[in-house]
Amino acid sequence: MRQVEDRAVDRRAGRATPRDVFLGEVRSRDVFPVLILHLLQRKPEYGNSIIGRIREMTAGVMSVSPNTVYPLLRRLEEKGYVKGEWERPDTRSRRFYIITSEGEEKYTEMKGRFEAHLVRVREAIEALHEELYG
Repeated sequence: MRQVEDRAVDRRAGRATPRDVFLGEVRSRDVFPVLILHLLQRKPEYGNSIIGRIREMTAGVMSVSPNTVYPLLRRLEEKGYVKGEWERPDTRSRRFYIITSEGEEKYTEMKGRFEAHLVRVREAIEALHEELYG
């Protein structure tokens, strides 16, 4: 119980707890949408290519399952942030997604909000590395 209270105090004081830094926003529902919108800004992608690109850009540290990506793509499409089209509509092969103008706006907002957390994660990892390895 004391640990929960300590974390709550740390959050109110603006300090990130280790749980916040390593298990909080990085694993939250925000990181995958911002990564997907980021990738779709560059070029149209389909689900499995998005999964592979996230694995590549994070050097395998973050893995994402199709059970996460495909429902997320559908939600982003429902919200109007992306638009999907079948590569071959008659066979429903691969569904390619592009970012919409609403998605561009949402991406800018999410990216701005996420940067502070990424800086905290980087600083925490650098501090741990320094502590352990000098």
